[in-house]
Amino acid sequence: MRRILIVDDEFFILNGLIAMVKEANFDNLEVFKAASAREALEWLHRTTIDIVLTDICMPAMDGLELQRYIKRHWPRCKVIFLTGHSDFEYAREAIQQQALDYILKTDGDESVLKAINRALNEINDEFVRTEQFDQAQSRFLAALPSLQNEFLMELLQGEKTGRRLKEQFEELNLSFAHNRSIWLAIARVDEWSDYMETDKRLLMFAVQNIAQEYLRGSSIEKSFVYEKNYMAWVIQFDEREEELERINVSQFIQGTFERIQQSCKKLLRLTISFAMTSSCFEWPQLAARHDTLRGLLRKGFSLGYELLLTEADGVHGFTDNAIDDTNDKKVRNMIDELGVLIESGQKEEFRKKLIELSRASLPSGNEELKLMAAYRLISMMMTVLADEGLLKTMMALPVMEPLLKADVYMNWEQTINLTLELGDEVFSRKESNNKQYGKSMVHRIKQYIEANLSGDLSQVRLGEVVALNPSYLSRLYKQTAGESLTDTIMAARLSAATERLKNSDDKVQDIASKVGFESAAYFSRFFKKTVGLSPQEYREQSRM
Repeated sequence: MRRILIVDDEFFILNGLIAMVKEANFDNLEVFKAASAREALEWLHRTTIDIVLTDICMPAMDGLELQRYIKRHWPRCKVIFLTGHSDFEYAREAIQQQALDYILKTDGDESVLKAINRALNEINDEFVRTEQFDQAQSRFLAALPSLQNEFLMELLQGEKTGRRLKEQFEELNLSFAHNRSIWLAIARVDEWSDYMETDKRLLMFAVQNIAQEYLRGSSIEKSFVYEKNYMAWVIQFDEREEELERINVSQFIQGTFERIQQSCKKLLRLTISFAMTSSCFEWPQLAARHDTLRGLLRKGFSLGYELLLTEADGVHGFTDNAIDDTNDKKVRNMIDELGVLIESGQKEEFRKKLIELSRASLPSGNEELKLMAAYRLISMMMTVLADEGLLKTMMALPVMEPLLKADVYMNWEQTINLTLELGDEVFSRKESNNKQYGKSMVHRIKQYIEANLSGDLSQVRLGEVVALNPSYLSRLYKQTAGESLTDTIMAARLSAATERLKNSDDKVQDIASKVGFESAAYFSRFFKKTVGLSPQEYREQSRM
């Protein structure tokens, strides 16, 4: 939605311009009016204005001063001057201040409409102009380290499929080769000593710097922090060096991270555990290898802290755990998605995802994993109920008692069915609440419109009435009422006008003003187009 503000201190001219622009039916253009530059500034401070069509000669603050103010505070706003003065000095200053156009009132309506259309086109074109692209590129480069970390973290957690790796590495300026093997090391801070919470991020950064110094020159590496106490290093060696020294690479990595561990202990007073892969692997295996390393650190091998482990240390008994970790992560991600779907009211998608979860590859006989999945699922649903303010009112539902019994978690199918039932009830309550709110909002809007037909009925004002963003209100109203705000306003004005034409002897121009039309001519044209009769013809026919 774009907004144009028309400014003129002559009432007749102002209303004529408003009517002309409205009748032109520009797509998604809301029209505002101001009878002075000061009133225009009030609108500009109140909402975003895209185009200002203004007179020059006005009392108190003229159009040129208004333009200078707009230029300082809203540089993207397009200013069009419409004036009765052809004085060169006016035109020169307007052009110097980068006015979009300078139109004489004697030039006619077509010139004004062409200028507005040009302004709308320029606004749309600015989205792809070089200056904005450069700014976006600059912001992208500033955010690049975070984007790189986020991408690698998603790979680490199995949220990326590994397809299009080459293009993604190029887009994110990562030096890795998509078709060469990699190594992985992860670290866990076991003890923070007496460091304050505010120091921890800086210390993590220091650990990464120490590791970078030890690994510099021999490999491509990228490190990043994930979760609260964990770091990861993805390492790729030069193709020739990897081929010649493959047998010694594992020893090199182990020795390097041993030095890193010692340096962190000595320089930073940090107790850190490390786990690293004992062989290289391909990119699609990254998430599974990470799960194996996390399993190693979790087991701890008696000591529990300041570990220095490789996959080889866990060769006995860790393969199954890696599979469990992978399934655990998959289940957790699916349950998180279910929470988002129920929160956003996507009932059918929620049901599909829950059925998908019921068919997830939970290993046969792994009751611990099923128990974990059931507890997570029920916990998510209880959290949703609490967040929606439904927990107390829904505790008495028949579905709640069996759902909260401990033994139900051992029956995965029953847990899914009970969750489906509870989910349906939640969606039903949410839908009912939303409908009630929507009906209340529509009722308030219609009441306000009927009571203020000749007043400010802009989307900005109506948004203030119900405390909603104007653009969001426009979409919500249409979805709830089945018609646009503009249709409701015009229908209310037409209804009030027909009643006055039938039951009063008011002049047509007075009726037009009382029901909110900017001019009698605009009212007559709209009435004839909608009803099929002129206002006077309608009055005469209704009294026969």
